[in-house]
Amino acid sequence: MITIRRGPGRWRDELPASPWRWLLAPAWCAYRPLIALRGVAYDHGWLRVKRLPVPVLSVGNLTAGGTGKTPLTRHLARACLARGFKPVILSRGYRGDGQANDEAREVDECPVVCDPDRHAGGSRAIADGATCLILDDGFQHRRLHRDLDLVAIDATRPWGDADGRAGAVLPLGYLREGRAALARAQVIAITRADLVDPAALALLTGQLAATGRPVVRVVDGPAELRPLAGGSAQPVSHVANRPVLLASGLGNPLGFERSAERHGFKVTLSVRFGDHHAFTPADAAMLAGEAHRRGAVLIVTGKDAVKLAPMLPAVAEAWALTARPELLAEDVPVLDRLLDTALAQR
Repeated sequence: MITIRRGPGRWRDELPASPWRWLLAPAWCAYRPLIALRGVAYDHGWLRVKRLPVPVLSVGNLTAGGTGKTPLTRHLARACLARGFKPVILSRGYRGDGQANDEAREVDECPVVCDPDRHAGGSRAIADGATCLILDDGFQHRRLHRDLDLVAIDATRPWGDADGRAGAVLPLGYLREGRAALARAQVIAITRADLVDPAALALLTGQLAATGRPVVRVVDGPAELRPLAGGSAQPVSHVANRPVLLASGLGNPLGFERSAERHGFKVTLSVRFGDHHAFTPADAAMLAGEAHRRGAVLIVTGKDAVKLAPMLPAVAEAWALTARPELLAEDVPVLDRLLDTALAQR
């Protein structure tokens, strides 16, 4: 059993799963009908959907917090490049304000345009030479027409709760909208499919297949450790039999923790910061000091490594655990077929 410590801002991410969530019932009574009404307005054409003159692909999810969308976005970018397209990823930016977010720092396959107005950002990208666009976190952004809607469902907490319960819409749960919204998707991707037992995966696959949408499964490919101080990558066995301190600023740190356990790490403590946490020198010093006291190596996510690396003391041994998610081999043709159809639309 991993010992969990909650860092600054983590309480906001865990509030919908806490007993205190019922204090937000008045907000839920206002939010839930508004979300439903907005969906009806788009379904009936009362709200206008804008189009752009190039294929638009979307990767999104149904829940708040991390579901592995960014690796899927990068997968689509590589697939578009392999087909001769010039993709650009469209993001809302950090907290929707247009500032470069963690994903923009992490992606190196193609340019990333951060703009809360996806149509405006897409228009600029096309003017700069983009021949297809990929919406990062775009499932609820219905104002821009898309030719492929891919929805990521995290196997470790498909509806927001780690115990697999049906969940509720924000702020009483983690769902951004009801499960019926999956009817809008063209394909559903189960991420972190290798981090749950086969029976749970089979049950979830059956639930999603019942929507009538194609379902593909995503697992972690070969993993490696990259030193935050610079240098060559090492196999995960490099820290075998050594105590490990995990640190993450993720919406769903459970997936990171299970992945670490799967690789055989002897995790003594996992420090969970808030999603997209802006690490400070004090945070870095605390982590380095805690690792030193425990005689442990510090292991963080690739997304957090970009922010932490410049702040960590030179004496701290810190690594980023990285793995490129991959589709199961039998599911590759399913997504390829849908992608080819979408890219041929315009």
